[in-house]
Order: sequence, then structure tokens, then C-alpha cells
Amino acid sequence: MSIEEKREKLDEQIEKSRKEIKADRMDMSFGEIMSMYDEGELIISPEFQRAFRWEKDKQTRFIESLILGIPIPPIFVAETKGNVWELVDGLQRLSTVLSFFGKLKDKEKNNLILEEASILKELKDFSIDTLPIKYKLLLKRAVCRVEIIRYDSGFDMRYELFNRLNTGGVLLSEQEIRNCIFRSYGDTFNKFIRELSEKEYFTSIIEIRKEDKERMYSQELVLRFFTLKNFGTTFEKNIQQHMDEYMLKVSKKEINFDYKREEEVFKQTCKIIQGLQKNVFKLSTLKFSTSMYDSLMINIALNLEKCMKYSAEEFREKIELLKKDKEFRKNTNSSSSSKYRINSKIEIAHQVLFR
Repeated sequence: MSIEEKREKLDEQIEKSRKEIKADRMDMSFGEIMSMYDEGELIISPEFQRAFRWEKDKQTRFIESLILGIPIPPIFVAETKGNVWELVDGLQRLSTVLSFFGKLKDKEKNNLILEEASILKELKDFSIDTLPIKYKLLLKRAVCRVEIIRYDSGFDMRYELFNRLNTGGVLLSEQEIRNCIFRSYGDTFNKFIRELSEKEYFTSIIEIRKEDKERMYSQELVLRFFTLKNFGTTFEKNIQQHMDEYMLKVSKKEINFDYKREEEVFKQTCKIIQGLQKNVFKLSTLKFSTSMYDSLMINIALNLEKCMKYSAEEFREKIELLKKDKEFRKNTNSSSSSKYRINSKIEIAHQVLFR
């Protein structure tokens, strides 16, 4: 391809992508923003609120910045078809203000009491009830730029914006981003994933760290299971984008999803693993290996009748053989989540488990 042809293609791509971004902006006081939150016109979903992780010292510094009039970054919201705004970026900042004013719906993180700030040392131990009224009013009238992503922006571009606009010092996980993006297409599938991720028969077999749970990793693992089982183990880009595409299609009902049947398969798969030894997904130094998770969960789900014929001891022996298999281990090294290696690991596991 000549340089001129490349330039033409670049021009076309830029023009198309720019048209997909439909945005607006306005300046609003935090009092107005809090009022929208109270009225349900600005949504921070409960799952998204759990991503509020600023420590009290950071929250205090932000309140101090508002009192001192130090410029702050904008927040980003996504507009729904019903003209409701859903928070995209600015969770830490907005939640800090809501918490200080006692309005955050997550009661465990509500009612911030300030610590000693870097400049205003005397802020320590003040709450919204004890702070002088003139400073309460100053905080409510502090202005924040709001960037609005219109609901008819292209999906791919919206996803890129969600990924790039984490400016609060705590980057959102892929699943936290999905949780916010796909709600506009209906929350049925998202809610289904969330409920399964909290089932005892699932939480008992994955044993993930508390901080990973807070970042919705258990939900991501449930989505990963259904994506690989129903949408295939080979894909064009990477596993995260593969899950994005599957969740989008199910949320938009472009793919039929039998919720009752799928839940039963998921439950039976987990129950079989639950009957084996603990840490079944452990591999070498990794307490939890996605290589083992993918290989066992998918193969068991697709071969439930065969698996039920094994005794627990027989199954444990086969799993130990899998963990020692040279070809399997070779595919669990670097790039273990590539489209080629995921497929290879699941195929090797099938041969070891059912030969």
C-alpha cells in the first residue's frame, strides 16, 4: 500500500471515529450535582459505588481543594435514552463529596469525618455537622465541569472513553467498566452474573482476595465462563474484548440466553469442583490460575454426564496429571490468555481428563 493510500485510509478512519463521539459539557455546582443524585437523575450503581476506594486522607485533600478553590478535573457521565446520567469517571471525587454531606447510598462509606489536611491542618475531625455554615455553602457552590457522552455515541468509542477516563487515581477493572457500560442495554444479564458470583458454591471454589472481589473479579470469572462456553474459545482480539462482545450481544438480546438452563449448568459444574480438594485451581506458585479455571470449568460444563461417572479420587488424579502435563504447562506461561493458548489449554485438558 502506498503512502497516499495509507493517508486516505487514515483520513476515512479519523472522520468516521470523530462522528461516533457525541458529547457536550456544562459547569455545575456540587449542590446541583448532589440534587440530581438525590432525585435519581444521576446514577452511581451500587456495584460502582463499591469501587469507591479513596482513603480518608485523599478524601480530606479533595475537600480541602474545594474549600481553597484549587481547580479540579471534570467528571464524565454517560447519558441514557431516558436522559438519566450514569457516572463514567470521577467516582472518587464525587463519592467524597456525597460522603461528606451524608448522601452516599453506601452507608458503610458515608458520613466522612475529615483528617488533618496538608494546608488546612485545622480541618481534622470536622464533619458536615460541625463545619461552619459558610464553608458548607462554599462546598455546595463549588463548580465542577461535567463532560457528557450522549447516549447515541458509537459503542466502541464509548468503551474506549470508559477505559481512558479513569483519572481518580484508582483505575477501574474491566468488569467495573462493563458493569457501567452495558446497563444502558438492560441489566438482566449483568444482574444474573452478579447473583451467580455471590453463590456459596462458586465463592467457595475460587477463594479470591478481598481486593479482587471488590474489583468485581468474581463477576468477571462468571462472565468468562459463559463467554468461553457459549461464544467459543477462539477469538480475533483478546479475551477481554471477547467478553465485551459477548456481554454486549447478550445484553442487547442479539444472542439467545436461556437463564434457567445456564444457571443449572453453572451450578452443577461448580458443585463437581466443590466435591474435589480445595485449591483445585492452584497451579505452581499461583493460588488461583485462570488456566486451570478455564480448562476445568469449560470441560466439566460441556461433559457433565461423563464427569458425574468419576469418583472424586479418579477426578483428582486426572487433574494432577493435567497439572504435570508438559504441553499444558507450556501454554500456561507468558501470553497464557492469548486466543491460541486458551484454546490449546482447553483442548489438552479435554484429552487428559477424558482419554
